[in-house]
Amino acid sequence: MIRSVALASVFALAGQGALADVTRDCGTFEANARNLVLPPEIGIRTFAQGAIRMFYLDTGGEPACCSSHLMVVLPSPEDPGDICTLISNERNFGYGGLDLAGAVASYDAATGLSVDVPVRVFDGADFVDETLTVTINQQSGVVATSQR
Repeated sequence: MIRSVALASVFALAGQGALADVTRDCGTFEANARNLVLPPEIGIRTFAQGAIRMFYLDTGGEPACCSSHLMVVLPSPEDPGDICTLISNERNFGYGGLDLAGAVASYDAATGLSVDVPVRVFDGADFVDETLTVTINQQSGVVATSQR
């Protein structure tokens, strides 16, 4: 019953127009190692000579429409250790799937590394193929997103 109510809420929220990406700290249940999609060639990508790592996470199909998330880990420019950013769709629901293995990267000295990741987004009625662009600026430690 609770699952049906939660799923109905997801569908209602998704039907309210285009969803925007949400970036947040990795201190959430979605950013747990048990959610890593395997094998590694599907679930892990590295960029910038291994300094930037991306991980495809899936919460086991819950909620059914939106269980995929993207985690980005990069060195902190100010402190020892790493910055970890979790990327989800609006309201912290994930994507209907993503293709990290099919991601395409480019670099611009002014903005940093941009990675285009194919994603599936639930629009309230069906899944739509879109591209999630993740821009990572190692100098500032900022991770930004856009979706088209």
